[in-house]
Amino acid sequence: MSPSEIPITSVNRSETDAETYYSRLSSIYDLLAASEKKFINRGLELLKPISGETILEIGFGTGHAQLFIGKAVKTGLSAGLDLSEGMCQAAQKKTAKAGLSVQVSLIRNNSLPIPFPEGVMDGIFSSFTLELFDTPQIPEVLKEFKRVLKPDGRLVVVSLSKDQPLPWMGRLYERLHTYYPRILDCRPIPVQSLISEGGFEIVQAQEFSMWGIPVSIVKAYKG
Repeated sequence: MSPSEIPITSVNRSETDAETYYSRLSSIYDLLAASEKKFINRGLELLKPISGETILEIGFGTGHAQLFIGKAVKTGLSAGLDLSEGMCQAAQKKTAKAGLSVQVSLIRNNSLPIPFPEGVMDGIFSSFTLELFDTPQIPEVLKEFKRVLKPDGRLVVVSLSKDQPLPWMGRLYERLHTYYPRILDCRPIPVQSLISEGGFEIVQAQEFSMWGIPVSIVKAYKG
C-alpha cells in the first residue's frame, strides 16, 4: 500500500502555535519526553557519525542528540534546525556547557527550505519530528533531505509509525490528536513507505512500541 492510500490525520495547528507551544515547554521538555530518549539513542547508533563528517539534525529540541553528534564529528560539524526559540536557547546552553560550541551550529528555522547548499551533508538525523509536518509537506521535506545530502549520504528517522495497522492504543492516540491538535500535534505516519516513495533506499528498519504506540527507526541512503 502506498502512502497515498494510507489515511493520515492532518496537523491542524499553525507553525506559530507550534513555536509558542514548544518554547513554553522547553524548560521541562527533557522530563516530558524522557520516554523518547531510548529510541533517539537507538537512532543515533544507526546514524554512526564519525570524525570530520557534516551532519544535519532536523528538530533538535533541547539538544540531546546534538551532544552525541557533536562529540562524534570532532573536527566536523553538527548542524541543527528547529522552529522553537525556546528549544534553541535550551540546546545552545546544553552544548556550550559540554564544550561543543565549535562543533555544533544551531539555527532557528522551520526547515523548509533547508538553508544549506545541495550535496553538503554526510547524514541527516530526525527524531519525532517528521510526523509534526502536515501530510502534504512531508514529501517536500524528504525532497529537501535528498537535495542537501551527498550522493552517498544517509538518513535516519525516528518516528511514530503507521506502516502497519495501529493497535488500539495507537488508534486512541490518533483520535485524541484530532481533538487536541495543539497539544498532541505529532501523529503516526507510514514512515517507511514515505521514505521509500521519497526516493530513498531503506537498508534497515526497526519497529518498537512506546506506550502502545508503534515507533519506527529507519536508516536509508539517498537513491
